[in-house]
Amino acid sequence: MERETHQPESPARRAARIARVGARYGFGFVFGSRFFSFRRKAEPGQIGMRLRLSLEELGPVFVELGRFLSTRGDLLPPDVAAELGRSSVVVKPVSPAEVRTLIERELGNDLERLFLEFERTPVRVGTFTQAHRAVLPGDRPALVVLDRPGVRRDLLAMRPVADLTRRRLGDRLPLNPSEAVTEFAAHAGQRRDMYASAQISRKLQRVADFGLHVPGIYRGYSAGRCITFEAPAVPESLNDEQYREVSDALIRLGLTAGIFFFEPSPERFTVDGDTGELWLADPTEMLSLDPERLRGLAEVLAAIRRGDVDGVMRALPLTGSVVPDEDSALRRELRDALGSLGGPFWQERSLAEIRDRVLRTAYAGGLRLQTEVAVLVHSLTTAENLGRGADGYVGTVEAARAAQVAISRSRDPREVASRTIRNLAQPETYADYPRQVHALLNELKDGEIEVQFRHGGLDDLISKVDILANRLVFALLIAALIVGSSLIGIFSKAGVRILGVSVFGLSGFVIAAILGLALLVGIIRSGRL
Repeated sequence: MERETHQPESPARRAARIARVGARYGFGFVFGSRFFSFRRKAEPGQIGMRLRLSLEELGPVFVELGRFLSTRGDLLPPDVAAELGRSSVVVKPVSPAEVRTLIERELGNDLERLFLEFERTPVRVGTFTQAHRAVLPGDRPALVVLDRPGVRRDLLAMRPVADLTRRRLGDRLPLNPSEAVTEFAAHAGQRRDMYASAQISRKLQRVADFGLHVPGIYRGYSAGRCITFEAPAVPESLNDEQYREVSDALIRLGLTAGIFFFEPSPERFTVDGDTGELWLADPTEMLSLDPERLRGLAEVLAAIRRGDVDGVMRALPLTGSVVPDEDSALRRELRDALGSLGGPFWQERSLAEIRDRVLRTAYAGGLRLQTEVAVLVHSLTTAENLGRGADGYVGTVEAARAAQVAISRSRDPREVASRTIRNLAQPETYADYPRQVHALLNELKDGEIEVQFRHGGLDDLISKVDILANRLVFALLIAALIVGSSLIGIFSKAGVRILGVSVFGLSGFVIAAILGLALLVGIIRSGRL
């Protein structure tokens, strides 16, 4: 392989190019008057198409950003999300000279000393990685996967443009562009992480019901930006029925283990010509979902299958999704969606149909899905697409079966006990406790803590006790007037008398009678006589 060098475009120049391309497609108002001369006439009904075309012109990493955003149909208008999902671009392979430079830098030796054979033409070219077949010493067939250069430059160039867009447009956008770019950068970082790929590969080897052979890793030929897997001696292409098996395996893996591809390409799978065994030849760029969120997603799918709106609403927070405080619109949309997706023919619905309807429901009802959950839902539909060559194939039945398996596992007492022990054994669970206790003691010392108790029926009880106490006091007052006036009438010898009775005693009796009558009327009106 020949050696060559070139000066890459800096992030600042790349950001300026983003602004120029955006202005040409009608987004110049975001970047200021400097770019208005390049601006096309804006057509509001074609925002999705213009955004897609601008991303395609900017290159593969930006196309991946568009595909990533297309999974957020819960936040973006359906036409914009669908248009971004159609983003595509031809990815050029990294030049042989750059491949040589990267491998030799990472593995610390000349390419000819590392491999007996190394194919210059890659067997798979992706946005973030590309794969080459090779032969190691000892005639061991291998697959070398490389992290493509230039990705970080594009990610750095996106950030200032996203920040500027957020400052200029603010709340007029359906999502925060800065947050979206940050989430995409994290997503891209996971797909490019070779150490994470090695960990997931080892985890896949322990999945009993996966159904595909997972290759081992040659550690001496792996580093931070390249990883080498074992490979079948005679790799062959899959037929339609075998792709159907692969689709079922990926759907099952995603819903039971939470491990999935964003978009699995056919080049990642092969058949061993000697044994006929199906291989997952290239397990890089796989993602994983938190087990608790995976359990919540399985509960949501099971509730959808039952047509249980309340069950869906209870399970959504388990996935990390944000349910609106006023959920009446979401419940209404869910009832409509489950009514259209249910019935005796639900098994004939494709996962793509179910996903699209669920995203439209989330958008209309104000539901915000958790990002990784939205990506997993997208990955299930792309896995289903691999098997669509087989007549009448849909992945819905396998997804329902896998969801039921995931729920059964999560509810198994042994799994519950194991999950509790794992949570208790995590040091971070307790790491913040001393700081929290210290802060609480300081607040107590400074008198900044106010404790309030509130009981739902206590106020009513206090009100009734007040009425009772007032009546008792009133009755005691009446009794005191009667007793006092009687004593005056009996023992008083002086003063004005009427019919031999003291005027003061008679006045006390009259007042007591009036007050007693008022008390009696109040008791009768309350209905508590």
